[in-house]
Amino acid sequence: MQDEEAAVLGTQQAGLAQVFTQQADFTAATGATLLAFPANAFDAYPDHPSGGRSSCGPTLPGIDLPWGSSAPTVNVLAPRASTWICFMGAGWNHGNNTNPLPVKPTILANGEDDFEIAFLRPVSAVGLELLTNSQALHKVTLTFTDATQEVIEDAVLDTGANTFEFVGFQSSKRIRSIFIDTTGGATQNEGIAAIWTAP
Repeated sequence: MQDEEAAVLGTQQAGLAQVFTQQADFTAATGATLLAFPANAFDAYPDHPSGGRSSCGPTLPGIDLPWGSSAPTVNVLAPRASTWICFMGAGWNHGNNTNPLPVKPTILANGEDDFEIAFLRPVSAVGLELLTNSQALHKVTLTFTDATQEVIEDAVLDTGANTFEFVGFQSSKRIRSIFIDTTGGATQNEGIAAIWTAP
C-alpha cells in the first residue's frame, strides 16, 4: 500500500532522501519556497556573450540567490563550464541548441551544463525545475553537513527529454550542497529554471 501511495504522490524513497517528481506534492510536504531569480535575464549582468535576452557572469564566483539579496543563502556554480554561467530569458536560443526554449530567466552554462548548488545555510529540502536536453540523463549527489553523501541515479529521477521537469529532495539529514551531473550539455543545453528550498 505504501508503494502505491508513493506512486500516486510522485515520490520515492532513495536511501536517506525522499525524491519528489511533482512540485505541488513537494511544496505541500516540505513547505519549501521559491528562490528569487532576476525578473529580466538581459539586465542581470553587464556581459552579453550569447546575445539578446541573456546575460552572463564568470563561472566563479557563480550566481548568488535569492537574486538581489544582500544576504544570499544559495550559490550556483557550473564547475565544468568553460567561461560563463548565464541567465537566459524567454525565447532565447543562440545556435539552436536549446529545446525547449526558456520561458523565464533560466540558468545555463557555456559548455557542459553540470551544476553545483551550495547552501550557505544547510537545508532540509531542495526542489529544481530542470530544462532537459534530448538525453535527459541526470545523476544527483546530495552532500550532507556531516560530509556523507547520497547519489540518486537517473532511473529514480525519471526525467523526460526536451521538457521542463521537476525533481525535489527531502532528507532527515541537513543538505549542504547538491551536484547535478548532466549528459550532453555541451551539445544541447540543460538548465535550471527554478529552485525551491526549505530550512
